[in-house]
Amino acid sequence: MNATRPILFASDGSPSAAEAQEKAIELAQLFGVPLVVVSVVHVALPAVGYTGYGYTTIVAELTENERKRVEKLLASVAEAADAAGVSCSTVAADGFAVDEICRQASDYDAQLIVVGSHGWGAARRVFSGSVSTGLVHSAPCPVLVVRPQPQANEHAAAA
Repeated sequence: MNATRPILFASDGSPSAAEAQEKAIELAQLFGVPLVVVSVVHVALPAVGYTGYGYTTIVAELTENERKRVEKLLASVAEAADAAGVSCSTVAADGFAVDEICRQASDYDAQLIVVGSHGWGAARRVFSGSVSTGLVHSAPCPVLVVRPQPQANEHAAAA
């Protein structure tokens, strides 16, 4: 690994992203490289065409709440990186997740993107999309997709 180019960790704050966070910090620490953490502000808006009373107020409130959530998430990851002795910078981005993560990876000349995988099946990905799949196909650098670890109770149920 190049000691001057950062590892970029993309997080949505999900449980699978928490596992990817551990791996990203571990890799940055192991190779002595900085970490850049990106989270994209995402607001699920009501159906297109709805412009009823209070629409703009609702959208503004949803956006502000999402920005606060992203800032809190980024601060938490930066704190964990700092505790591990890893230099860390954070980016709160706006836009489509795959596009923004790829743009930040290019801007920072990242040597690796680390992202979690929700572990959804093909049917659910059709409706929800997959940031990790989009990154694998579009990123300007290698992508490490960290799959969620099976929970202990899932093992017990399978036995």
